[in-house]
Amino acid sequence: MPTKITEIKQQKTITRRERINGVLTPVQKTITGFVPVPYVTGWARFGHHLLDIIFVYILNLILTTLIYTLFNLFSFQSGSYNDFENGNTGISFFLIFFRWLIVTPGYYLLFEYGMQSSPGKAILGRIVVDEYGEKPTLNQLLIRSYVRIVPFEAFSCLSDTGWHDNWSNTLVIRKTDLHNLKLMQRIQEVEGTSETKTPGA
Repeated sequence: MPTKITEIKQQKTITRRERINGVLTPVQKTITGFVPVPYVTGWARFGHHLLDIIFVYILNLILTTLIYTLFNLFSFQSGSYNDFENGNTGISFFLIFFRWLIVTPGYYLLFEYGMQSSPGKAILGRIVVDEYGEKPTLNQLLIRSYVRIVPFEAFSCLSDTGWHDNWSNTLVIRKTDLHNLKLMQRIQEVEGTSETKTPGA
C-alpha cells in the first residue's frame, strides 16, 4: 500500500537537559513524528487565485461575446432582432448560469486534469495532487471544480486547505516541495518501515 504524503514519518535526534542524580545532564533522544506537509496556504494561495480570476474573466468575456454575436445573428435572421435590442432576459439568464455552472468549473477541470495545475498555479510553480502525491482522478477533479461555485467557498482557502481541497481529498503544493516529499516517501517504502530519517538530521 503506498504511503500517503501526509503520513510520511521522520526521526529526529534532539538534546535536552534531564535531571540525573540531582544534576542537569544533556541527554540525546530520538523522537518520531510525521513530516509536515507544506501546503500552499492563505495569502500565498491568494496569488494564484487572483491570476486565475483574471484568466476566467477573460475566458468569460470571449465566450459571452461569441454567444451574444451568434444570438444577434440568429435574432436578425429570424426577424426578432428588436427583441434582442430591447433586452432579452432569457439570454441574460442563460449567460449567468453558463458562466457559473460551465465556464468557471470547466476552466479548472480542463487545466487541472490536463496538467495538474491551473494557469495561475502553473505560473507560480504549484500543482494539485491527491493524498498520495499523485495526479487526482477525474472524479476528484470534478468535485474539486464544482465545489468552487459554492457561495463564499473562496474564503475557506485562507486556512490551510479550502473546501474544494477537503471535499475532494486533494491539496495544492509547490512542485519543489512535492519532489522532496516523494523522495522521502520512496525511501520509507523501500525500507519497509514506517520511519525515515530527515536528511541532515
